[in-house]
Amino acid sequence: MLKLKWVLGAVAALAVTVNLGRAADDVYDLRGPAPVKGQTFVNKGTLKIKDADTTMKVAGQTVNLTINLVVTSEEESKVLAVDGRNVTKSQTKIIKERADVTANVGGSDMTHTEPTALEKETVISERDGKVWKHSLVDTKPNEKQKKELDSRNGIENDDDLYPAEKVKVGHTWKVDAAALTKMLGNSFSDVKGKLDQKFVKVEKVDGEECAVVESTGKLTAKMKDDGEPTIDVEMELKVTTYKSLKTGVNVKEKFDGKISLEGVQKMDDIKVDIKMSGPISGDSTTSLKK
Repeated sequence: MLKLKWVLGAVAALAVTVNLGRAADDVYDLRGPAPVKGQTFVNKGTLKIKDADTTMKVAGQTVNLTINLVVTSEEESKVLAVDGRNVTKSQTKIIKERADVTANVGGSDMTHTEPTALEKETVISERDGKVWKHSLVDTKPNEKQKKELDSRNGIENDDDLYPAEKVKVGHTWKVDAAALTKMLGNSFSDVKGKLDQKFVKVEKVDGEECAVVESTGKLTAKMKDDGEPTIDVEMELKVTTYKSLKTGVNVKEKFDGKISLEGVQKMDDIKVDIKMSGPISGDSTTSLKK
């Protein structure tokens, strides 16, 4: 009987230990570790706007058209210096960065592919306070490249989007959409709105345990053209992020929703009034280069 009591006691102790272990395992740090000097991130992404109703006014004439836009990008970014959880200097090789545009006017399709001025270039980004300064490796940027460099950011952490404390699956929280400003880049300003976020589950992606976080919300912003905020943007989005619990890297992300924009944009020094609205979607992957 004493032996049986001892066995039951041992089983009870084991159960407590297991339960404690599970409780500890049931909370997760969604921010992940700080970046490390020498890390290299490979990012590939696609953004699509499909069948967008568009009106353009130029030189007294109005043109109504339907636009399909596909933006593809691929870049390799290396951390050169860090301060705490912030990267302060990085180097980015822009392997691919271009837009494929198809416009339907009066039943006829016109297609145009436009690489950015920075495609195939390598950019050095250095943080000066809250501002990023950029330069090109081994060459001086031309005027078009200078404008595109001014709209970039370096490697930013996304701490503002996640709780500071460890949380359980099912945890929900809200963030100000302004937290997205540094993720959107310097081409956007006056970002407003709220995001509802939820830690929905833990799932393996290519063998790596990831926190799956769903974000939904509506935001407004100003988009800059030639350095000036001349275009009003409104987006309604649902985003699903697969964030590595080991590295903190967003190994996979996808989004969809609606976008509308209205304002003035320069095209070859000609001011064009543009209004566009349609569905938007996209996806991206990020991996640490070994």
